[in-house]
Amino acid sequence: MRPAFLFLSMLAMLAVGCQCSLPALRTDSEINIVSYNVHNLFDAEESGKEYPEFRPSKGKWTKELYAKRLENVVEAVRSLSSAETSGSNRGSDPDILCFQELENEKVLFDLAEHLGHGRLRYWAMSGPLESIIHIGILSRFPIVAVHSHSVMDAWGLGILRDVLEVEFECGSVGRMVIFACHWKSKLEGEAETEPARRAAAALIANRIRRLQQERPSIPIIVCGDFNESPDEYLRVNRCYPTAIMCPDVGAPPMAIEGEPLWASGSLDNIQSADLNEKIVLYTPWAEHPDKFSLAYREKREQYDGFLLNRSLKDGIGLEYRGFYVADAPMLFTAEGVPREWRGTEGYSDHLPVELVFSVIEGAQ
Repeated sequence: MRPAFLFLSMLAMLAVGCQCSLPALRTDSEINIVSYNVHNLFDAEESGKEYPEFRPSKGKWTKELYAKRLENVVEAVRSLSSAETSGSNRGSDPDILCFQELENEKVLFDLAEHLGHGRLRYWAMSGPLESIIHIGILSRFPIVAVHSHSVMDAWGLGILRDVLEVEFECGSVGRMVIFACHWKSKLEGEAETEPARRAAAALIANRIRRLQQERPSIPIIVCGDFNESPDEYLRVNRCYPTAIMCPDVGAPPMAIEGEPLWASGSLDNIQSADLNEKIVLYTPWAEHPDKFSLAYREKREQYDGFLLNRSLKDGIGLEYRGFYVADAPMLFTAEGVPREWRGTEGYSDHLPVELVFSVIEGAQ
């Protein structure tokens, strides 16, 4: 069946910071990745593309407020390392940070500066240029390849955000690939916007299948804001196929956009899955069924997270150890929902989430 959309792949710009006074890599016992939708972070320079509330000429958005938001984003990220529920031993900033809803590269660089120490020296940012907000990545590890994959809109929903594919060189454990996502929101309706999310999932499924055929042992992570929960198909009462599907729901109706990503809460399922049949990935949300990363229309949702391929639980190189959701009190309102930025204070309507890996030395 011919899909109703076109995939484009564009080699994105890659920048590397000064490396003269710092070692390229160090020996680690763990690697930490944080994903955080910061909720519309704009700089204090007016380009005309901003949302109206973030235009300095309107008088409600200033350099001081921008600086405060940068500080709050860093505070939220760092709250994960000090949280009682965190399994991290890092005591420093994450090794890789995946942000959603950044205006531009300047915002990404300013975040790196606020994080300090010159530790996160590698970066990547998604397209398309026409988009108002973007995905941005900061990394301690060298980035060796970047692709910003575009999904052409076939549904009249407007510009769809790219999927950012980034390959990292992680020292003794070798290469790792991350697909950083910010899928279409449900603003125009849940069912009405699902095709755009299915299209993004199909793109990633095709890329994962190709990568695993070419390099069967490469670790692959899909992360970001999916704008749907891992059990979305059940949450919509099986009314229509979703971008992320549960492997044990039987045979759902086929979608014209292509195959979904299958999210399993069982590590055994991802090890036994037939890669030629479906792309089954592990969702660590299965370990925290009562937690959430977003309160959407009075529902507690698990929109933000990670999906892992089998190579991250095979006892070789990078080994999955844990998944954590930020729970610092300052991130929540009195009603117990994420404390989003409103006017002059707050954080985001999403919570940052963290993935922790153990490093098995001498595995490769």
